[in-house]
Amino acid sequence: MEIFNQLTPFVENVGFPALIFAIWYIYHQAQVKAFEKIIQNNFEILKDLLETNQYHAALLSRIESKIDNNLWCPILKREVQQ
Repeated sequence: MEIFNQLTPFVENVGFPALIFAIWYIYHQAQVKAFEKIIQNNFEILKDLLETNQYHAALLSRIESKIDNNLWCPILKREVQQ
């Protein structure tokens, strides 16, 4: 009840719309901080996924070059040499 006693003069002097605006502003600032944190986490995850994709692409390129040069399967390598 003490908080209502403190808010009563404020509401009488400034008005109820100003109080609603102050509450909305505080809520909005909290939401902006939360969204910034979420976006930062998403960028970190995307960065890690990009590095993983680049690593997989390099491995696939290596496998493809081995297949093209018949280095992939030792049996095929022997048959090609004969």
